[in-house]
Amino acid sequence: MPKKLKTGDIAYAGYPTAHVYDFKRNSKKKLTFGKVKHLLWGDWVKVTDYDYPTSDNADIKTKEQKYVTDKLAEESDMIPVRVRGRSGYMYREDLQDNQLLEIVFVDVAQGDGSLLITPNDKKYVIDAGQTNHMHRYLSWRFRDFKKAKNDFDGLIVTHPDKDHYYGFNKLVDEPALRAKNIWHNGFVEQFKVSKGTQSTKDLLGTSKISNGQRYIHGLVEDDEALKKLLRNKDRWIKKSSGRPKQYPELLNAAVEAVSKSNSRRFPNISMLSTKHGEIVDGKSYLPGFSPKLSNKSGCIIEVIGPVVEPDSQGKNRLRTFSSEPAEKTTGISTSVTKNGHSILFKLTYNNLTIFFGGDLNSPAEMFLLQHYTGLDVYSPGVHTPESIAHAARPVFECDVTKNCHHGSADFTDNFLTALNPVATVISSGDAESHAHPRSDTLGAIGHHGRGERSLIFSTELARSTEELTKREQTPWYQALKLKAEAAASNNREEKTRLNEKARILEEKAATNNVTVYGAINFRSDGERVVMAYMLEKPSDSKRWDVYTMESKNGGKLFYVPVKEAKENEKSRRENANTT
Repeated sequence: MPKKLKTGDIAYAGYPTAHVYDFKRNSKKKLTFGKVKHLLWGDWVKVTDYDYPTSDNADIKTKEQKYVTDKLAEESDMIPVRVRGRSGYMYREDLQDNQLLEIVFVDVAQGDGSLLITPNDKKYVIDAGQTNHMHRYLSWRFRDFKKAKNDFDGLIVTHPDKDHYYGFNKLVDEPALRAKNIWHNGFVEQFKVSKGTQSTKDLLGTSKISNGQRYIHGLVEDDEALKKLLRNKDRWIKKSSGRPKQYPELLNAAVEAVSKSNSRRFPNISMLSTKHGEIVDGKSYLPGFSPKLSNKSGCIIEVIGPVVEPDSQGKNRLRTFSSEPAEKTTGISTSVTKNGHSILFKLTYNNLTIFFGGDLNSPAEMFLLQHYTGLDVYSPGVHTPESIAHAARPVFECDVTKNCHHGSADFTDNFLTALNPVATVISSGDAESHAHPRSDTLGAIGHHGRGERSLIFSTELARSTEELTKREQTPWYQALKLKAEAAASNNREEKTRLNEKARILEEKAATNNVTVYGAINFRSDGERVVMAYMLEKPSDSKRWDVYTMESKNGGKLFYVPVKEAKENEKSRRENANTT
């Protein structure tokens, strides 16, 4: 229960869910409370004076009735609030003071895109998909970026695949958005230029073979190295067509983006890896999230990959991968290499761990297992899968993981066993040719997950369309009608007005699909977890499909049904009130 609250204070909805109530009249016309809004644990709530009249059902119009309702609320230990555009009352015990760790796995269609908000309100975007879905979500969430407090601490491009980076274009083009850092994995696709001729021989950079393994050299490690590359336009703009490569074009736009005061909106663009971060005791951390005392967030975020291997002169390099796992390779698959060197994070918050897996693949997973365990994982029979998993779990085991590569079948069972999560989130889309998430992948995730009922969440499955929705009720259909009216009109002003109304309706429909139905919401205090997505046919009393995870006897987190979680919370509150 929070400290004494007064008008204007900010609080947060309690565990695992809470409700906003408003006055209604029952069958006997007597004033009573009814549920009008279902809140998820950690939802932002403002304490405010109740705005009368707000409910047609209650029909509160006189000072006498207002006095009765105020007294009824006071007797029930309820306080007036404003939340998600609704005025009402909440039970005081359903509010808390502390902000939670929050992650939103945004429905970016085929691709990855997450919003991370720490308990001390630091904000990071980890990948942004391929379309403008992430921009739609963030514009809705942060009210078009109109306040300075909506600035971001970092934008993280885990690797240069279009379904992870291209959505950042819309964010970079947004004049009101700023971020202190943009981090990438060190690869910037480019042309090789020799005697004025461009080629695609070394797309990720110059490669050399050393001791039977090919490595990529000349990584783009810091802001100055990036600007140097971009100044040489022959390295990223095709001479014959004048068309730029899309990834360096994005980074160039970010370098050149300035605010009204002519300062860079993204002042630092640099590599993040096991050697490029905040280095403490030989380990790399997301800057500001190391175990140092100066870290006020409560979160430790270790950078697990890409794993940099210095050469004999101490210069940083990344090994190449081929299509199949191998201890050493002199070949290179560009796609497997850039995916396999995704930026990987392990976030620890109190008793909770989360692993962000980028687009890892089986060659990279095998390399990581050998690198972090020191075991020979390539030779059959040398070590059992159980011994490999046991050795790898101090690094990789987690409670929740963002699944690698959208549910692709290119994974190893040893790596899944090492992860051993209680919940897995898969980000995938409808219009793709890979059939993600694949059936065998889903089966393997469940098999290797923790507990009798490990959880699998999918942005693709969390959003669907109703089978028999009346088309005239949809914003898309209404927009089409308006466009037809505009096309038939001979009045220029009328055409403009109708087309603008149609555009607004289309934007509303698209925003609803992204912000409401597909997102997987994660909340935690480091001891308990709530994961939920919004129901497509919500009611006043139930808006979210909610799943809870709790620790048993202070150990690992396991899934518990939300009904059991509510009973546990009820007992906890009762015990707190008696001590």
